[in-house]
Amino acid sequence: MTNVPHPDEFRHNRAEGNDALRTTGSVVESFFALDGAAYAPGALPKGIKELMGLVISVTKDCEECVYYHLEQCEQEGVDREQVLEALHIAMVGAGSVTVPLLRRAIIFMDRLPGLAKPT
Repeated sequence: MTNVPHPDEFRHNRAEGNDALRTTGSVVESFFALDGAAYAPGALPKGIKELMGLVISVTKDCEECVYYHLEQCEQEGVDREQVLEALHIAMVGAGSVTVPLLRRAIIFMDRLPGLAKPT
């Protein structure tokens, strides 16, 4: 599937888009601050919160969000099997409509060294 971005391309495009979005008003910064606070470590570790965000992103059909949470899971040391279980829960919760997004998610995962399929 050629429409799955490389993680470096994804990060660049996301940063560029966020920079442009920040110029539109203070509500954006407030939302970004809320998002950051919600995913900060607390009673739940950040890795668990990222898995929750991943499941929500799949069920909401947000491809960019799925890629972002996969990267965050990798950074937090969440392992491949944990991510796959979370993706399976998302599929059970949202149904077969998630399959195309899950295909792209697996391809993106395989481009992240910490989540790639073992060779």
